[in-house]
Amino acid sequence: MRPTLWLDSVAMGLVCIGLCATCLALLVIPQRLAQRAALEGVIALHLDAQGQLRVWNQPIRPQDLGSLLTRAKARGSQPTIPVLRLIPDAGVPWGVVQQLVSRLENNGLDLELQLP
Repeated sequence: MRPTLWLDSVAMGLVCIGLCATCLALLVIPQRLAQRAALEGVIALHLDAQGQLRVWNQPIRPQDLGSLLTRAKARGSQPTIPVLRLIPDAGVPWGVVQQLVSRLENNGLDLELQLP
């Protein structure tokens, strides 16, 4: 039996801890980057190819969009002014995007269009 067998065990344990930390970072960092926009006051509206809206990865009905926007305007007194960001999928016809943009421009919040 080698006298440095415990060093091999410690080294293997440290390698395992490093691998676990790297895997955890690969999971957490993209999620934090995706949530950064919400922390900065950006409301991201995703428009899919069927014309349905999603907010924070949750589907939203068009009639609920008005209440969401009024709540965002009410929170406008915070240090960050809320901004709407419309993110259409690549398969969405441009006419559908233009109709939604014309509806969203009249709500009193800044509107950004992020093209795919």
